[in-house]
Amino acid sequence: MSIHQQHSRLAFPPPNVTGKLHLGHALTLAIQDALCRYQKLIGNPVCWYAGFDHAGIATQTIVEKNLWREKKIRRNQLSEEEFQKSCYSWTNKRMDEMKNQIHKLGAGLDLDNAYFTMNQQFTKAVRHAFAKLYVAEKIFRDRRIVNWCPALRSTLSDEEVDHISIREMDEIMVPSQHGYRKVKVGQMHRISYEFLNGRGSIEVGTTRPETVYADVALAVNPKDTRYSSFIGKMVRHPLIPSRFLPILDDESVKPEKGTGVMKITPCHDFLDFEIVKRHSSEIPGKPLELSCIDENGFLVNADDLNGTDRFEAREKVIEKLRKVNAYGGLMKYGSGTVSVCSRTGDIIEPVIKEQWFLNCTEMYRRLQEFILSGEMVIKPEFVTAIMNEWLQNNEPWCLSRQISWGHRIPAYKDLNGNWIVLENEEEAASIMKTTKLVQDEDVLDTWFSSALVPLVVAGWPDKDVDSNTLTLMETGYDIVGFWVIRMLTVCEELTGHYPFSTIYLHGLVKDSKGRKMSKSLGNVIDPEDFIDGISLEKMLERVDESPAVRSSDKQEMKSEIRSEFPNGIQRYGADVLRFALFRNNVTDINIKVDVNTSAAEGYRFCNKLWNLCNYALIVFQKARSSTKNQPSLCLDLMVDDQWILSRLASTLLRFDTAMNDFMIGHAINALQNFIQGDLCDFYLETTKSAVRNIDSNKLPAVSYTLSVVLQYCFAALSTAMPMLCQYLFNIINESPSVTLENFVIKEDKLFSFIKPELETEMKFGLCVLNTIRSIRSQFRIPSSTTLKVRIASNGQEFFKVSEVIAKIANIEILPGMCDVDEMQGYMPFSIRGSNSSLFMELQSEYANAVYDKLVQQLTAVTDKKEQAEKRIAKYENLCKDPDIKPSVVVKHLKKISQAKNIARRNEEEIRKLHDLLQHFQNKPVLNR
Repeated sequence: MSIHQQHSRLAFPPPNVTGKLHLGHALTLAIQDALCRYQKLIGNPVCWYAGFDHAGIATQTIVEKNLWREKKIRRNQLSEEEFQKSCYSWTNKRMDEMKNQIHKLGAGLDLDNAYFTMNQQFTKAVRHAFAKLYVAEKIFRDRRIVNWCPALRSTLSDEEVDHISIREMDEIMVPSQHGYRKVKVGQMHRISYEFLNGRGSIEVGTTRPETVYADVALAVNPKDTRYSSFIGKMVRHPLIPSRFLPILDDESVKPEKGTGVMKITPCHDFLDFEIVKRHSSEIPGKPLELSCIDENGFLVNADDLNGTDRFEAREKVIEKLRKVNAYGGLMKYGSGTVSVCSRTGDIIEPVIKEQWFLNCTEMYRRLQEFILSGEMVIKPEFVTAIMNEWLQNNEPWCLSRQISWGHRIPAYKDLNGNWIVLENEEEAASIMKTTKLVQDEDVLDTWFSSALVPLVVAGWPDKDVDSNTLTLMETGYDIVGFWVIRMLTVCEELTGHYPFSTIYLHGLVKDSKGRKMSKSLGNVIDPEDFIDGISLEKMLERVDESPAVRSSDKQEMKSEIRSEFPNGIQRYGADVLRFALFRNNVTDINIKVDVNTSAAEGYRFCNKLWNLCNYALIVFQKARSSTKNQPSLCLDLMVDDQWILSRLASTLLRFDTAMNDFMIGHAINALQNFIQGDLCDFYLETTKSAVRNIDSNKLPAVSYTLSVVLQYCFAALSTAMPMLCQYLFNIINESPSVTLENFVIKEDKLFSFIKPELETEMKFGLCVLNTIRSIRSQFRIPSSTTLKVRIASNGQEFFKVSEVIAKIANIEILPGMCDVDEMQGYMPFSIRGSNSSLFMELQSEYANAVYDKLVQQLTAVTDKKEQAEKRIAKYENLCKDPDIKPSVVVKHLKKISQAKNIARRNEEEIRKLHDLLQHFQNKPVLNR
């Protein structure tokens, strides 16, 4: 095996403490657990760190909802300390529930020492990291435009924003005080702005007329000849006549969008903000301080519309524009996107705020160089492109979040508005006794603390870190930017070392139809449903009770559930679920999981393992009884015993290669094929006679062989199916000193088993066996009838295994080949999977059945040939029609060609069948 004798260290991606573990978590657990168990199996010590993420925004949102639902208490009715206590109480409960789920999934995580990203160790690490990055001038404070979610009343990073494709006159659902409401999107409105000289107006196309109160300028593309003469002129604001707006020229304006003229509202649009920064000297006043929508999504600085919801204000603003003849109606929109909060679904409101930012540009550049150097192993390869795309983003990371639950930013402002960063809380408290300091009320983005996971699990900052703290980072590719890249860059900036240099990412779990699993779609699969089972009625009840599913969609979802799970889901257990997940290629970007079908296969395989174990116990018992009075009996392994041990070793070496390449599905598939094919379908068949007759010469070898094979198989399979394999290993293991926990697969032991020549011979022998089985099936010859055969092996060695094959196949292998005349009494067959032939002697007890079958086949093939010839004649006659169109002739000729090919193949088959029937003419074997 690939034993490196290194300490393997992995960290389970900390799940948010906001909900139950879903199928994606189950897949990550199964993959990491399999990798850890494999490392233990080859003798490497393993540390697998468990943890949970405090999930700042999501947790606070849920806790606030629970407080209102259970106690009718609003967040602002509690003190900061009381609210924090509520959050800790809720997250502790959720963590206990998740630990129980992890235990059910059979994962070997050390849950007793699990970290929590809001514990004291993380608090210390977060403050230290922030202070160090601040001193290094990587963290800075600036007033910039950011993503703002009015529903959360917090900023969001770009990665926390989803961009939804929309069409003209679309509607989307957004949160409101009373649940959800529909908002119209995909509408382009015309607004006119009069020139100051009173000579006409210029028309703007906008999707957001409600932001007109924050307009500071208009802009056109300098190459757009329609408007080039207007550049530099001034227009009057349609609702605030005293406000004059300059017309700017900027190449970012798209002439084909709307009217080709943009209204510039820098406080509520990212592009507008950038345009104003480039043209600040051309715009009067303070354009970056003119906003018209507050943090709650209500209008401000909008006269009598102050306090009106931004979406409700849209029609009211349009009405005001109509009254002053400044509204020109709707124009063609086409298609576009709307930015929404990934947490709430609320439409993002860009706002300008002073926030803390992390400059990632230099860190990203160093990581790109490290990846290009080849020193980092990234699998699968397509992930490298995804990482490089993320690393192209030079925008600073906005760290501030305007919520209570999270790590308070360790920055303090004095009376003069100056900011200082203090790492030590005690130091801050001491200074504040003599100096008036106010700590920033914002908390850090949750991903900031998550980025420190590799360091904190290694004891940082109390211990120095001078090398990789994790040997492998395995997670889903969907958080490669959120988490993986941030761990790499932040940890390297803090310690000078990348925390890991091997990355293995799996895909996104989707349902059997390829759809993303979503509560609103009702297709989320709870892993516990497959472990414990669930009735159809309970599944349908969940849909009815789910607040995330629209009432109009519930009937369709229930129909889908009835169709896919007509009897609900039976109790499969964790091993079957894990097996089902590994039936997929987990490195695909999208993993379409048909768990129902795969689980049924896994269930059958588990039954096969049970039956295999029971058979082994019978063998062990009979072997003991057969040798009771022969304690010094020498163990003599037969050819079939040697072969199965060799096949075991070869399979385990393939298993090892696949596991080292993180191809867990291939590894498990190799074991399954070996167990079902080589072991059960063939080797066990060679042992049944000895077991039935209690053969004292054969049974000790069979007992030893089965014991070795099953120990290795159950040990290797325990990587994917730990619970069942642990149980079965204990049952078949007769040595108290050997347990699955201390069982190690040793490479030298495996190589001692391998016999390549024997495997090659047996491979040919199995081809012979399969051919014989096919002949019996085709001609309905009972397995009790001994067939006499001659084998033209074409140089293929067969002697060592011929006796075993003959016994299993119930054949008599006649020596050598005969002359042509004597071979008239034999039927030739190609040996499947080889270039050799087998000749079966025609014997009276089954000759009739063979003859009748051949005649039946000849009749069927002759009929097919005649039908093909009729089609040829039909279309040839049609082609002779003088009025036929050339295009129809082409179609007919194609059909003629197809029919001729069929007739030619049937003619060849008829010839072969005639040749076979000739074998009956020279030997009187038929009973007629």
